[in-house]
Amino acid sequence: MYRTASAIRTRCFKLVEYNMNYNQLIAQKQVTIGRAAITACIVLSLLLLPSFASATEKAKKVVQVPFSELIESAKNAGIQQDILFLMTQEVLEKKIDKSSATCLVSLLINAKKAGMPVSILEEKIREGRAKGVAGARISKAIKGMIEEMQFSKQLLSQKTGAEPQETDLRMMCEILSQGISRTQAENFVSSYADKKINIVLEGLRLYALLSQSGVSSHQLNEFTVIVMTDEAVLMRWRELPQLFSIVIRSDVTPNVFMSKAIQAVKLGTLPHNFARELSLQPRSLGVSEESSNDS
Repeated sequence: MYRTASAIRTRCFKLVEYNMNYNQLIAQKQVTIGRAAITACIVLSLLLLPSFASATEKAKKVVQVPFSELIESAKNAGIQQDILFLMTQEVLEKKIDKSSATCLVSLLINAKKAGMPVSILEEKIREGRAKGVAGARISKAIKGMIEEMQFSKQLLSQKTGAEPQETDLRMMCEILSQGISRTQAENFVSSYADKKINIVLEGLRLYALLSQSGVSSHQLNEFTVIVMTDEAVLMRWRELPQLFSIVIRSDVTPNVFMSKAIQAVKLGTLPHNFARELSLQPRSLGVSEESSNDS
């Protein structure tokens, strides 16, 4: 009995000791978990702080060139100083946001490096800001103009086999701005591959201007083929769109006007004689004397 009681007491002591060790172990684990939770909360709090989050974001981004340094780079690239002064002044006066101004200056620098006539782009910026157009809208327009320049440069280079002259490139861009499509421009240039580039551009300009007047495509193509056969004839009739804009005020329809113009070219009539005929003989164009007098 004595041994049995002693054994029981020993087991009880061990059980108590085990429970104490277990409780200590649990307590230690709870302390560890608690410390980990506290650490996590501290880290999360730091990340949520505006300054810390901002610093983290800035570290991820590429360091941007300050606007003043960008202006200096543009100056060294040959961008007109009045444009750079305009951008700087309007940013300082908060008339244009810095992001739009940065975009515009960067576009000018890249266009200059690519050999584009940036004077066209500079004129567009001056015009836009003079009218109070928002910087974002001007940037969009400049990007579109650069795309047209790239297309024009490629098309003219294929035609001449050399770097296009600025005057030719400028004229090509102006022609595209008149509503003619790139496909039409490509087809026209390829159709007159044997002509000099200046003649092709004059013919394409004439074609683009007349196409805006509502002339039928059949008449327009017929007239173009006739004048493109002879350089002198083309240069003689290249101001026909201006004459059309004057005559159309007398209610002369585009098709009537073009049929008379085609007839005049075929007969070898000089443009000033054709203009005189339009002014003095309105009935020959299907216009009554009353409407002519009223005009």
